[in-house]
Amino acid sequence: MSSPRKAKASRAQGESWGATISDVAKHAGVSQSTVSYVLSGNRSISEQTRARVFQSIQKLDFTPHAGARSLRAGKTDVMALVVPFYDWATWPSVMSFVYGVVDAARLRGWNVILLTGAGGVSEIDSVVKSKLVDRVALMEVRIDDERLKLVERLGIPAVSVGLPSMPVKVPYVDFDFESAGRLCVEHLVNVGHRHVGLLASPPGAFEKNLAYAHALFRGVATAMEDAGLAFHGRPMEATIEGIERALDALFEEQPLLTALIVHNEGMIDLVMHALHQRGKRVPAQISVITVEVRELTRHAVKSLTHVTVPAVEMGRTAVRLLAEGGPGILLPATLVPGSTVAHPFETQVPVRASDRKRSAGRKPTVKTQRAIDRESPSGTKAASQDGGRPAARRVVHDLQKGV
Repeated sequence: MSSPRKAKASRAQGESWGATISDVAKHAGVSQSTVSYVLSGNRSISEQTRARVFQSIQKLDFTPHAGARSLRAGKTDVMALVVPFYDWATWPSVMSFVYGVVDAARLRGWNVILLTGAGGVSEIDSVVKSKLVDRVALMEVRIDDERLKLVERLGIPAVSVGLPSMPVKVPYVDFDFESAGRLCVEHLVNVGHRHVGLLASPPGAFEKNLAYAHALFRGVATAMEDAGLAFHGRPMEATIEGIERALDALFEEQPLLTALIVHNEGMIDLVMHALHQRGKRVPAQISVITVEVRELTRHAVKSLTHVTVPAVEMGRTAVRLLAEGGPGILLPATLVPGSTVAHPFETQVPVRASDRKRSAGRKPTVKTQRAIDRESPSGTKAASQDGGRPAARRVVHDLQKGV
């Protein structure tokens, strides 16, 4: 059994109360210096070796002594995660990104402090100049984000969880939201849908000019335009009332909608309930695709057609970029087919009341979507005439201007 004096000496060398850096090195089959380099990111280590070291760290539940390491290296091993807290945000989604960051930071022996101010600039300036943190990660990135300009001026290692439209030197990790929007449209159009609506991120996301909200909106709008179809999209507040208002607006604009794309994480169960209340069965009467953090929606629909936003992976990648550097990373979008999309021509749409009067005494009938498209002035051929192409560009432009 170790004496208190030996234990104290051991802790002063940066080891934890449990497993030591020596234990990790033996378990991983590497030297202690290799473990230190993996944790600090001060040298390039092969991916295979890094993975083996982190597996050993997890297996042994090793935690480096942050205080001792800070004294030796002249740094705090504390990173700031700048994540503005908005009252309209869907918190389970936000916290999935936060978890990825915190979990990866813990494995490197870093502590994380959250900076939650809506602006974030003054908070970042204060903690960096006071030497409280060594690194900064930015979330909820805007199209033109002054926080990125600030961290460049301060010269502190930083990473952006999101891709702004402006050129920056700060490394970034993002998900290809624009391609995700396009994938959803292409899938629905290939199935046969011609009247598609978008339930987009909350209005606040567009008011704050958050890059991801604009990117997906733009992807859907331009894909509809490229297909020669009219675009119908509305921001959706993350409340039951907000969902109802957005659906009202979409169906008023285009009563013949046969498909919805939903980009508002954690709201899909309420959207499905609202559609059910309107007599819209999924997918028999309306198809649904979501762009989402899938872990948040498995309870809502077992086999949901969706594009997954890899939130936890993005958080972990951000920490790796902070530790090791590297170019920006744009994670690809992949659509996962499920049971919530059906061929629109199989959808039976009730005959209008005026048609029922004319057909009194005859057997009740229904019209397929194909028949409605032939009769409707808002069908595929008419889309370019009713403003489909310029309308898509105009809506995206208005949202970017905050209209």
